[in-house]
Amino acid sequence: MEVAQDVLQIIANYKGITLADVRPEQSFEELGIDSLDAIDIIYEIEDKYGIDIPQDALDLQNTKTVADVMTVVQTHLDNGAPPPAATTE
Repeated sequence: MEVAQDVLQIIANYKGITLADVRPEQSFEELGIDSLDAIDIIYEIEDKYGIDIPQDALDLQNTKTVADVMTVVQTHLDNGAPPPAATTE
C-alpha cells in the first residue's frame, strides 16, 4: 500500500484537479478544502483501507496539510487500526 500516493489521488479526485496539482506540503486552505470537504476525504480514505479513523485523530486545528493526513493514515495502518464498526439493520 502506498498511502502517500493514495491520499494525493483521493484529494485530487475529490477536488477535480490533476495529481500534479496536489503536493504533501500544501495546506487544506491552499487546496480550497474546508472542514466538510475534509470529512468527505477522510471517509473516502477509510473506505479505501477498510479502517475507521477517530475524528479526534484528524483534528483540523492540528491536521492542516496533506502530509499531516498521510501521517495520520499511515500511523493508523501501522498500529493496526480497527476496522469500521459493523452496522446493524
